[in-house]
Amino acid sequence: MRRVLLAVVALSATLAAGCDDAGASPAAQASTAPAAAAGGACQLLDFGMVNTKLGLNLSIAAGASMDNTFSCVLQSAGGSYPDLVLSVSTTGIGPDVFGSDVQPKDAQTVEGLGLVGYQMQTPAAEKAGPGVEVGWLAGNKRIIKLSLRLAPGNPDDKAAEAMPKMIELAKLIDLSSL
Repeated sequence: MRRVLLAVVALSATLAAGCDDAGASPAAQASTAPAAAAGGACQLLDFGMVNTKLGLNLSIAAGASMDNTFSCVLQSAGGSYPDLVLSVSTTGIGPDVFGSDVQPKDAQTVEGLGLVGYQMQTPAAEKAGPGVEVGWLAGNKRIIKLSLRLAPGNPDDKAAEAMPKMIELAKLIDLSSL
């Protein structure tokens, strides 16, 4: 289980790093292709749905898969943040193991999301603003994690305002899980 989680974290970090605008050329423009065209977990996302729910303008998608984990990063054309990361991994665990081994200790329970779900705020990092994370064990034996990271300089209360919107988006994604 820990290997799966490490793979999800590593893949998400790789995708986020690959989407960094530090070395971007002026020719790198937002695509008009739907998010699903990026593959990976992006097949569960739609720019219109995400932007409407979160009040953002995300327009670039990068998807990947490794073993039994599928990931997606959505970003705006203007920079690395805000970004939305979705990861989906197949599993054989049940709600008890999810609650004790997967859900972070300081997370709060989210009722009505999968078999068991959680929410938590994440603090600002060196080059990123604060964020929120929603994770759950879907009824179809998948661990799903949805994370939003805001741009540097955003206050913590801006992330807190995003939490109910992220939970609504997570519930939509849960209904569309393959």
